[in-house]
Amino acid sequence: MIMEHGIFTSLLRVVAVAGAMTGCALEPVVPTECLHCSTTKDEGSIAERDPSETAACAAFGTVRASQMPTATWTAAASDRCDLGVLPDPTRQASIEWVNYYRGLVGLAPVREDRGDRAPAQACAVLLERNGQLSHTPPATWACATLMGREAAGRSNLSGNPGFPMSPWYAVRGWVDEGRDLSNTLGHRRWLLSPELRSMSYGQTGSFACMTLGLGARDAAAPAWVAWPPAGWVPSPVMSTIWSFSKPGAGVPGTQVQVLRDGVALSVTAVVRRAGYGDDTISWEVPTVSAGSVYRVRVSLPGQPAIEYEVRPTSCSSR
Repeated sequence: MIMEHGIFTSLLRVVAVAGAMTGCALEPVVPTECLHCSTTKDEGSIAERDPSETAACAAFGTVRASQMPTATWTAAASDRCDLGVLPDPTRQASIEWVNYYRGLVGLAPVREDRGDRAPAQACAVLLERNGQLSHTPPATWACATLMGREAAGRSNLSGNPGFPMSPWYAVRGWVDEGRDLSNTLGHRRWLLSPELRSMSYGQTGSFACMTLGLGARDAAAPAWVAWPPAGWVPSPVMSTIWSFSKPGAGVPGTQVQVLRDGVALSVTAVVRRAGYGDDTISWEVPTVSAGSVYRVRVSLPGQPAIEYEVRPTSCSSR
């Protein structure tokens, strides 16, 4: 599945993690902001019946179940450029799925902009009829309405000819960013932005468009957003590209360190291009193991270090 959200750019290298190649422990930095960090020495193993883990798996199970029965788009029989019919439960599933991710990182839910339903659907039909993704579709394309072309320029896009599209695949792919063709993590950054207030979802057989309505920054939003977030994270929503977003993140001298079960990993932090939500740095963790504890420490020059623990869980026993 291919995803697009903006123009291509190259990554800017920041800093190789200090000590990562030697396996040394993190040097203490005081004060430290630490979320869900362990207090015992042998926290590498996870308690199987931790109530927080149970709650995380239950929440994931609920939203996953809502994605299963989503009905597909019905195309108009007589007019290939007609918007067709996208059932309301499918639109609702897209909102629930976005808000599930936002809840994991401590952000407020977004609402559906019902006025954007037709533009989002026109965007999806435009991509479907031309079999490709573009934020700037030309007027020469089939079904190139002004409404659909305009919506394509302010939406997250997803799809590939013949691919069975659904909110589950579209939204999960936008947050996962496993292919990140533009090297910006733009899909994730917008969906997990404190400035995102509304969205609307359009879908055809193989393509999806999600318009994004931005507003003033939520004053109650957390000071920073990490993906994957602190705490228990079900394996199906884990990503191998990890990120940390905060105004001012990525200034020269920023460092990221990651320990897995107490052993330092070799990671390299990179700065993502500005202009896609908050300033963001990212790094890769190619293999993520359920049952391990990943302690992340982000050090911004002149600021207290931020530490948090990510605990992947397979939820298989629940």
